[in-house]
Amino acid sequence: MIIGPSGSGKDTLISGAKLLLDNENRYVFAQREITRAQTGDAEDHIEISESEFKQKQLANVYSLSWYANGLNYGVTRLDEYMRQEKFVILNGSRGALKDIRQKYKDTIVIQVEVPPELLRKRLISRGREDSGEIDARLARGGALRILDPTVINFINEKPIQESINEFVAILKNLSNHS
Repeated sequence: MIIGPSGSGKDTLISGAKLLLDNENRYVFAQREITRAQTGDAEDHIEISESEFKQKQLANVYSLSWYANGLNYGVTRLDEYMRQEKFVILNGSRGALKDIRQKYKDTIVIQVEVPPELLRKRLISRGREDSGEIDARLARGGALRILDPTVINFINEKPIQESINEFVAILKNLSNHS
């Protein structure tokens, strides 16, 4: 499971890894259903309405679901992938980590981090939030940082392709030992 604050580059790393690992069928990149509109600058997800989400949640369609940042998130088929012994890469949530680890005890967590000033620059360049919202997001990001020796901390401050290559090397190493 990949976690980290908004703007840390999780989606960029995951997208890059998906391209580099495309020919290796043991890797699965779980797609999330999110109660957020699909836009060109956000993660590739399945857009779903609040009512559809609630119906699926009540019908136990989701392997995992959580609420964060005013949105609902759901992921299907994780149990199926596990039975197939796939190495699943999931853009997760720090707030839902405890529940996810309870259900999937072998979860490996990679926490993507960037220095605060670089994160501020990334958030500003996205243009989704005003400076007050960015300040609040930065404060929340620091408060939600997972301090756990079992979590792999990945500092994402290098040029994009270099970071993606290092990220993929970590995924390959982990999948060879799981």
